[in-house]
Amino acid sequence: MSGLSREDTLFFDVAHEGAQIRAVGQAAASLAGLRGLDPRSVVVLATDQVAAAAARAVCTFAAPLQVPVVIADVLPGYVGPLDVVVVVGENAQHEDCLRGLITAADRGAETVVAGPKQGPLLDDAPNATTVIPALPDTSGASPLRTCAAVGAVLSGLHQPAEMVAERFELLAAEVDAELEGVSPRRDIAVNAARQLRAHAEGARVLHTGFGRAGEAVAELAAAVWSTHGIASSAVGAHELPHAVERAQEGNAGARPGDIFYDPYLDGPAELVGLTTVVWSCEATDPVVPAGSRTESVETDATDSAVRAVRLLARAYAATALSADAPDADTEE
Repeated sequence: MSGLSREDTLFFDVAHEGAQIRAVGQAAASLAGLRGLDPRSVVVLATDQVAAAAARAVCTFAAPLQVPVVIADVLPGYVGPLDVVVVVGENAQHEDCLRGLITAADRGAETVVAGPKQGPLLDDAPNATTVIPALPDTSGASPLRTCAAVGAVLSGLHQPAEMVAERFELLAAEVDAELEGVSPRRDIAVNAARQLRAHAEGARVLHTGFGRAGEAVAELAAAVWSTHGIASSAVGAHELPHAVERAQEGNAGARPGDIFYDPYLDGPAELVGLTTVVWSCEATDPVVPAGSRTESVETDATDSAVRAVRLLARAYAATALSADAPDADTEE
C-alpha cells in the first residue's frame, strides 16, 4: 500500500478540479428552468474571497454579458421575482448569504446554491432552491467549481443543458491533462506548478495578466494563493511598472536583523523581495519585464477559456507543492 506524502495530502482536493467542473456540467439539467428567462439581473452572493474572485473571472470570460451580473456578499435591496440569485463558496456559516438566499426565495427570485457539502447554507436553504451538489470526497475550496457554477447559470439562461454539459466536459478534460502534468510525483524539471512555486519561494508575489483574460486569471490566482498562506496580490498590467518601482523604493532600508538598525534614523526596514508572475491566455507569450515569470499553456485549443482553466488548475496546484523534488522515501 502506498504511503502518502504531505504533498499528496495537500494535492487531493486539487486533483479533483476536473471532476468538479464535470459534476457541475452533469447537474446542468437541474437548471433547465432558467432557460428562456430574461432576468433583470443575476446576483452572485459569494461566501468567501476566492468565490468572489472566481465569479468575477467568469464574468470576464462571458463578456459581453447578456444580463447584468452583481457580485456581493449581501443581498441587494431591489432583488425580487425578476432576478436570479446564486450563492457560491465554501463558507457554510456565512449568515448574510444564507439570509439573502432565504429572502430572495421568499420574494420569488430563482435561487441556486453551489456551496459546501454540509452546513447551515444547505440545511436551511429554501425547498425551491436548486442545489448543485458538492463532490462527496473533497473538503477544501474549489475555485473551478465556483467558476463552473456561475458559468452554468449564465449559460443556462440561453443554452440547453446538453450543450452546457458538453462544454464543461471539454474543460474538465483539459484540467485533467494539466493536473496530470503537475502531479506531486513529477519533479521540478517537468512540473510547471513546482517551477512556479520555486519562482515564488521566499518572496512577495505580484500577479498580473496579459489581456483581460490573463488579468482575470491573475486576480483569482492571487486570491487562491493568499488564502493558502502565500503572500500575493494582483495588479493590472498597466499598473505593474509603477507597483514594482514603488516596491523597490520601499526595499531600500536597513535589514531588520541588523542590531544597529534604528527605524527613526534608518527609515523603513527592508521588505521581503518582490517577484512577478504574468498569466497569459494567448497563443504566444507576451514580452515581460526581466525577472518576471510568464505562465502560459501549450494546447491546440484556441479558446482562451480552455487556457484559463488550465492556468487556474496550475495556480491551485502550486499551493500544494514545494520547490523540492518529490519525496524519495515514499514506498509503493
